[in-house]
Amino acid sequence: MAEGYEIERVSDAEWLIPATGAMRVPGRVFVDPEMMEDLQGELSGEWSALRQVRNVATLPGIVGVAVALPDVHPGYGFPIGGVGAFDPDEGVVVVGGVGFDINCGVRLMRTPLSREEVEDHRDALADDLYRTVPAGLGSTGKLRLSLTEIDRLLAAGAEYVISHGYGLEADLEFIEDGGRIPGADPGAVSRRAKER
Repeated sequence: MAEGYEIERVSDAEWLIPATGAMRVPGRVFVDPEMMEDLQGELSGEWSALRQVRNVATLPGIVGVAVALPDVHPGYGFPIGGVGAFDPDEGVVVVGGVGFDINCGVRLMRTPLSREEVEDHRDALADDLYRTVPAGLGSTGKLRLSLTEIDRLLAAGAEYVISHGYGLEADLEFIEDGGRIPGADPGAVSRRAKER
């Protein structure tokens, strides 16, 4: 472990980074031991999600704890999967601290499967999700959209995705604003951003 990065294991899926130095609050990281080992391995590199959690904990007005959810990975300041709550009078405004540019986040998906049905297949399911879902800085997926398709996606939101077989109509009910921002203007997004 790099100097100054004391981490205490709270449970099999929760870790505490005590508030030290300029940290105003502690950090809490919700990952399994294997992922924590990977995160600790990043500390010597240029990009470190744990270092970013500590940095978030130093921001003016932060309250409670700086949190890293199970999808945590390095971002451009805030870690992707990071959460911070800030006092409105003493705090800072953090625009898109959790990856607004690519809508990184954690979603809870409901299925008709019971825990018992999934339990014996947990590892295979996790491996398949990890292999199939792009994650991490600079990762890419298999889906390629033309600029016209990107504009349609930006305007229609989750409805576009569902119409192309990536979800169910019922999912819209459980996504904020039905998965669409009314009045979204694809023309406000630069060509360069769309090509990225």
